[in-house]
Amino acid sequence: MKESAEKLIKVGFRKSSKKIFDEIEQITADMIRAGWSLSGSLMEDGLGYAHLFFEREINTELRHK
Repeated sequence: MKESAEKLIKVGFRKSSKKIFDEIEQITADMIRAGWSLSGSLMEDGLGYAHLFFEREINTELRHK
């Protein structure tokens, strides 16, 4: 079974591209260190938010013991 999570990064037209990239990189690194893998991303029309989608396996055997 898989668990999923979504993180949002505010983009907008006034935020510097370096700050946006740094924030995406930091969030992704934190999630990977916590055992998640990046499964996809999406940029909203109008540059409102970038969506990062993460997944990780859930060990269901532990819940049944």
